[in-house]
This record gives sequence, C-alpha cells and structure tokens, in this order.
Amino acid sequence: MLIARWAGATRLIWAAFRRVRPAGLQLVWLLALLSTTLLAPRAAEAHALLLRAEPQPNAELMHPPSAIEFWFSEPLEKAFTGARILRTDGTEVPTVDALIDPVDPTHLTLPLEKLGPGIYTVVWQTLSSVDGHEWVGSFPLTVLNADGSRPSGNAAVISGDNPNRLPPPGDALLRWLSLLGAVLLVGSLSLRWLLPQHAPAAADHEPLVDRLLTATAMTGLFGLIIFGWLLFLFQAFRIAAIEELPNLLFTTRPGKLLMARQALLAGVGPLLYRGGYAGILIRSTPFTRSQFRFGALAISLYLMLCGLGLAGMFYYDLSVLPFVIALPIAASGWSEFQFRGKTTRHQPFLRRIWASLLAAAALLTFSASSHAAAARGSGWAVAADYIHLIAASVWAGGLLFLALFLLRLRRMETVPEQDRLVLLLQRFSLSAQVAVFALVLTGLFSGFVQLPAFSSLFETTYGRVLLTKVAIIAPIMALAFFNNRAVRKAAETVAQTRRLRPFMFRVIVEAGMVAALLGSISVLVQTPPPNASASAMQVESPLPFNEITYEGDLAIHLQVTPNRVGHNRYWVHLSRPGASEVGEVQLVRLSFDHESGQMGQARLDLAGLGDDAFAAEGAFLNRGGDWRVSVYVRRRGLDDLLAEVTVPVPSPDAAQESSRSPWLNPVPRLPAGVLVGGLLVALSLVPLLWRRLLLRASRPLFFVLVMGALLFFLSGALLGLLSYQQMNNNTPPPASQRTPHQTRSVFPV
Repeated sequence: MLIARWAGATRLIWAAFRRVRPAGLQLVWLLALLSTTLLAPRAAEAHALLLRAEPQPNAELMHPPSAIEFWFSEPLEKAFTGARILRTDGTEVPTVDALIDPVDPTHLTLPLEKLGPGIYTVVWQTLSSVDGHEWVGSFPLTVLNADGSRPSGNAAVISGDNPNRLPPPGDALLRWLSLLGAVLLVGSLSLRWLLPQHAPAAADHEPLVDRLLTATAMTGLFGLIIFGWLLFLFQAFRIAAIEELPNLLFTTRPGKLLMARQALLAGVGPLLYRGGYAGILIRSTPFTRSQFRFGALAISLYLMLCGLGLAGMFYYDLSVLPFVIALPIAASGWSEFQFRGKTTRHQPFLRRIWASLLAAAALLTFSASSHAAAARGSGWAVAADYIHLIAASVWAGGLLFLALFLLRLRRMETVPEQDRLVLLLQRFSLSAQVAVFALVLTGLFSGFVQLPAFSSLFETTYGRVLLTKVAIIAPIMALAFFNNRAVRKAAETVAQTRRLRPFMFRVIVEAGMVAALLGSISVLVQTPPPNASASAMQVESPLPFNEITYEGDLAIHLQVTPNRVGHNRYWVHLSRPGASEVGEVQLVRLSFDHESGQMGQARLDLAGLGDDAFAAEGAFLNRGGDWRVSVYVRRRGLDDLLAEVTVPVPSPDAAQESSRSPWLNPVPRLPAGVLVGGLLVALSLVPLLWRRLLLRASRPLFFVLVMGALLFFLSGALLGLLSYQQMNNNTPPPASQRTPHQTRSVFPV
C-alpha cells in the first residue's frame, strides 16, 4: 500500500515538472545565462593570506635554502594547496610536493633541492579550510653568485589576487540570494512562535497569515538550498576540474559543512506543513495537490542527500559519518510518527520545535565558515557571529514577510483577521527591538575582532564596505522609529485606511532597504578582513623582552622584539645612574647560549644609533627555551663590562598550540576585562530601553531590574577602567619610540 502511494507521488511530481509554465522556462534560461557569466575564468576571492615566509620575500641569500616555509592566516586544505618555484624564463624548478604541518595547519613547507645562483619566483596556491576560497600569490627570491654579486635577469611575473579587492559580482549575487533565503526561512519560523496556536483546520480554511508564513518559509528554504549549491559549484569549478568535485565535496571542511547544511535544510521542508513527515508519507492529513507535491519533493531531496552522504562515506572515508547518521535522525523528526499522521494539538508545537532547531543548526554552518572562524579566539567570535546572524534573520526576515503580507492586503478591500494581524505586529515589534539590540552588541564586538585599528574603517576595502552597511542601517532605523510609533496603536492603524496605507508604504520601503542591506552583507562576508594582515595575525609573537640589569657603573637596558624563535631586533641602551656620560663606547656585543648547551655560541655586534643606544637584527634565537644573553661593553679608558641576562623564548609549538585555542581573547589589543565590562554596561541599558513594557508587566520587577542594571553599570565600568589601566601600566613602549631622556628616567638617581 505504501509503495503504491509513493508511486502515485512520483507520478504527481513528474507531472508537475512537465507542466512548467513559460515563466518557469524563462527563469531556467536566466539561470543558464547567469551560469555562463559566473563560470567565466576569473580569480576566486579568498581569505588564506600569506603572513610570513622563511626566507623572507625579496631576500638575497648567499646560500640556497633547503626549504621554503609559509605561514598563512587560515588553516589549509591538503588536497588543493601547493607551492612551486619558477626561473626567470617561467619554467618550473622540479621539487617534491609541498607539505602541510600536521601540528599547525597554517604552516606549509616546500622542500627544495640545491638551487644554483639565480633569481626565482615562489608561487603558492592555497584553499582555506575555513571558507573554502582559493588564493594565489608569489614573491621573488634571489640566490647570489659565489662572489656575492647579484645574478642578471628579472623575476617571472605572476598575476596574484589583491587582498583588498571586492568579490566577483556573481558570487556576491549568489551569496545575497542565499542570505535572502535564510532570513525568509528563519523570519517566518520566528513569526510562527509569536502567533497563538489556532485550532486544527482543513487546508482551505487555514488562516491567511499561516498560509503566507508557510509559503514564505518554503520560498526561503528552496532558495537557500538551490543558491547554496550554485555558489559552491561556481567556486569549485574555478578551483578544480569537474572530476575533482566529489573530492572537494567530501574531503574538505567547506564541502562537509555544505553537506550538513543541505541535509538539515532538506529535513526542514516537510516539517513546515501541518502533517509533517507522517502526514506526507502516510497521507492522512488533508493537503492540496500542490502542497503534497512540494512535500514529496522535499522528502525525495532529503533522501537523495542522505544517499549522497552514504556514497561519499564508503568511497572516501568515515569523516562524513556524523552527517550521515546524526543529521538524518534529527532532520526526519521520527517522533512525529507517534501521531501516525493524525492532527492533534501537540503535533504543531513539536513540528515547530524540530523545524526551528534544524534551521538554527543550518545557520550555524554559515558562522562556522565565516571570517569569525579564522579569527583569534574563534569560539567567542563564532558565537557572536552566530547570534548576529540569528538576530538579523529574525528582524530582517520578519520585516520582509510583513512587507509581502501588506502587499497582499492591498489587493483586498478589507483586512482579514484584524485581531491576529494586530497581535502579530505588536509581538514582532518587540522581537525586532530585542534582535536589533543583539545586532548592535554583536556587530560592535565583531568590528573589534576584524578591525585591528579605527583607521582600518577608512583605509581598507573591508572597512569601507562596513561603512556602507552602517550608512544603509541609519535610514532603516529612522523608518523603524516611525513604524514603531504606528505599531503602538496597532488596532487603530489596522482599522483605519488612512493610517494603514502610509504604514504599508513605510514597511515596504524599509523592507526594500533591508534587501539592500543584505546585499552589502553579501559583499562584506566575502571580502578579506584587515585582521588577516601579518601585523595583526602574528599570534605566536609574545610581548617584547624588556629588562634592565646593572653591572659595574652601568645600567644596561636590553630589549628583544618580538622575542620569538627566528628573526628578532636587539636593542641596548647604556646609562650611568647619577652621571651624565657613559664614556666612549667602542663595542657592544651580544653572545647567545642556549640552556641545552647543544646550539653552540653565536655573537652579534650592535651598531650605534646615537645617544648611547645600539641595535641590530638577526635570527640568533633559533629554539624555544631559556637563552643566556651576554652583553659585552668595551669603553675607551675604562674597564670592560660583561652582563648576563636570561631571555625566555616561547617554544613555537607551545605558542602555536595556545594561539589555536578557540577561547582566547579575540581582541588581543584590549584586555578581556574591558570586553566583559562593556558587555555589562550594555546589559544595564535593558530596563531603560523597555521601561514601558516592564512597568506594565510589574512595577516591583521593574525596580528590581533597575537596581540590577545599576550594579551591572558600576561593576562593568569599574572592571573596564581597571583592566585598561593595568594594560597601559604593564605594556612597555617600543624601544624605537623612546627618546634618550625617557630611557634614562627609568633609572634611580
């Protein structure tokens, strides 16, 4: 019996495809034309940027390196990441495959055979495991002749991507359509929770608001699925050949996240109808013909994705096993079968819970592949980005639905279900206010995470796109203010035509501006943020070593910047406490001895900078641990002095392991106390923002919240000020910015 029903459903779906209207055919042609445009060869946007390399870019070396080391801003995908080295004529030097460090996935090594003197071009191609985007770059490297002269010729020219450019228009368009689908789906689901539960009814007698909510949610769902696949395919075709698509889908993190998202979304579809999975499979719930067709299509799509995941699991590896087992069980909502397709008062509530949880989990995959996932302290950054996305979807999706609903009402002479519409407007107004409050908090936090300095707003492409987003938000908030005043008197606004029409116009205009805002967001999320620069992403670098020691009649101030394994700057300043001159300094030499005693001793002579300051640079600290740095000072007519200072150098592995912790402070330039204090101050505004609602609910409760808000404000302000002051006291100014007078003032007189 069940097989016969499924056969009938298959025939209905096929008949629906055969009766495609001309408008649908036009849409197909439009998508084909768009595909041709988007698949045209161009550089793909990406965010795995090169932070540093050893040897350094543009280096001129006396001896050829045995390997080239790269460090990137994001973890790399092994299958689609590589590097090569070219001669001046563009021919490739034979090398083995580049290797990704299993401990540090941002570290790439290209082993080299012995290179002869010449000018070379180092080229790399990376695929970020965070956002799935490709990046291509290069830099010249010179191996000098035996006599130290520079070889003739010029480095091969390789066209690389510009990290400050905007994403391709096609990708931005598909991302915008995906975001539009996400906000329509989540906004419609959130509005369902704001409406009171109506009595079970036949499909033809379902309230207008509920029918439109279902249609809007289904539109957003299918848009999110279709354009999500298109965006992945268009980016994949630029990265690899068509035969590599399965490998890209099943072995890379972005591909697995896409599979998880699509399985979750496909599982949401049948839950949007009254009968859910049980109502469609058993077909005991009254559906219209079109509703049953779409429900059967959603289940077929879901089963196809499950089969695709199973095939990938058996052919590639077990890494997709969680998506095949956990997600299908969650997405199907088997508990609905306890009702056996019967409509009860408990079933809609259970369906809403399943649909909301699965949609929320699907949105989490967006945050897991966003800029926040590559930031320092990614746990906090991803959480803030996820809350931001949910709040934006609730606010923007609800507003877009209201605009569509009001456009539908313009065709009617009367407003049906006035009481239900009034209740919807009032409750949505409150939820929108809460969502906007969350948007402001999380948006400010994300701005601090992604922007290393205030000037980045004006000097970088990411900052300018962010300013455009803020410029669009300003008029939206102005319109929202007037609309909120109309909602306070929602009963009068809905009942009177002279008030309803201006309100409709403002809501529609506000919804159009929200659609434009989503366009700016689609560009923003695909533009590399400024925190991907080397200066902001050197997370393994601790604070500079800064210490003063006394030997004989001298005070010796030693600073090592940035005090890490590898290249450092060494700065020494000499002074005589209680005297004005240190004498004529002939030599300042540093000697380096590692605590293990296995590294041998290295020496470095410092160059004079004037005013008894000396400095030099070099790679003398080549292992983590304690180094004994001896400072030898020779002065004319005075005894030589030798001072020893212990310099602890963090191990690169330990520093890298610490930097990958998802719960570090994501804004290293600000102490955690400042961020927590700012959050407490922001939460103290809650009773002020919703004082009228709280006063109507309960005056005693309002005064209790006011006292709690005052405590939050005082404790947050105190915590932030103390943390900021402590940061300023503990951080020494850079040696290069000190004047001689400032340096001497730190010694006792």
